[in-house]
Amino acid sequence: METNSRFIVEGLRSGVPYREMAKTIAFGRERNIAAVHRLMEQIEQEHPPKFPGYVLRAGYGEGKTHLLHSLWGFAESRNWVVSCVSVSKETPLDRLDQLYPKLIENTYLPGSSQPGIAHIVAQALEGQLLAEARTMDFSPRVMALLDCLVIREEGYDELIADLSGEFLGSAELKRMYRANVGKILQLTRTSLREEAFEYMRLVDWLIHKAGFGGWLILVDEVELIGKLGRGARSHAYANMGRMLSGSLPYALSVWALASHYHGDVLIGRHDREECPAWLASRQKEAFQVPWAETALEALTESKLLEPLSVEDIQSLLKQIVDLHQTAYQWQAPFTANELYAQVRQFAPTQDTRLRTIVRLSLTILDIWDQYGEAPVIEYMNPLEEQSIEEEPEASG
Repeated sequence: METNSRFIVEGLRSGVPYREMAKTIAFGRERNIAAVHRLMEQIEQEHPPKFPGYVLRAGYGEGKTHLLHSLWGFAESRNWVVSCVSVSKETPLDRLDQLYPKLIENTYLPGSSQPGIAHIVAQALEGQLLAEARTMDFSPRVMALLDCLVIREEGYDELIADLSGEFLGSAELKRMYRANVGKILQLTRTSLREEAFEYMRLVDWLIHKAGFGGWLILVDEVELIGKLGRGARSHAYANMGRMLSGSLPYALSVWALASHYHGDVLIGRHDREECPAWLASRQKEAFQVPWAETALEALTESKLLEPLSVEDIQSLLKQIVDLHQTAYQWQAPFTANELYAQVRQFAPTQDTRLRTIVRLSLTILDIWDQYGEAPVIEYMNPLEEQSIEEEPEASG
């Protein structure tokens, strides 16, 4: 108990959320969790919602990432597979062929501390898959991959790696297909950008066939789309909208972005009008317009995280006091409500960020524990939003 409490306190102190901490402390976001719960229930009952997603926004340090991890813990308790990624240069939303490997690299089975999908595939392969799979309209490449996986003879580990995003070249896949199936594989020329979503469809289906409740996809720092040029932003919106289009019937995605994205990008750069128009002006990309419009509408209508009430914050501080006392084996000489009063002495404004309140409460507890007296805090480093200024397009 002491070790676990210390682990949670250190997580709060660092400001880096993780699922075990978020399971313990929900930060007063029960209403948001309940909304996602309703969507999950529809998927579990094989009546997927028309809009299988939930988009939330808040300022930096107001609990977006912590809420995502709370949802992760909640999904685990319902036997869901969870993937959690943050948008970045290495995990770009405009390139599904680069996003997909990162997504699978951060995919966890319920209760597992190690990521990966090998167990999902093995469990799904215990059933009879091929007859149903041939009705799913998978791409020829993905269907060939599944044919080889079912036979499980030549190159099984390499095929699992391919499904995990370490994509095989066409020649190598054809060689394995001939070794496993005994036939020559004919593949039309396609790009991995096009195939990546087909891989997502296959993983979504395999998760269902393996007996899990569903697939929860958590995407953080969505505002970093704003660093992309207009063309890349257009592709990012289209990819997001595709994931929200219902093509992944056993998946639910939750997206978190900074509150200033709406004004700075959607309005400031006229993305709602110009990005669909940019796609429509290109013959080979015009089919993506409805997906981009779906994402842009979802971002515009995103749920703003409500500020926590005084009662919510006092309840949170009570949990923090209890955890701190258990972690460091001491007794605080004040109640949680008295701690709240001390926090407000140093941060009197009602719009103080939640992360600031948490860190400040821990600082006060630490000083009382170590020195037995009230702290004197002269300066607090302010939390700042990440810049989402558009970066120049790479040359070449």
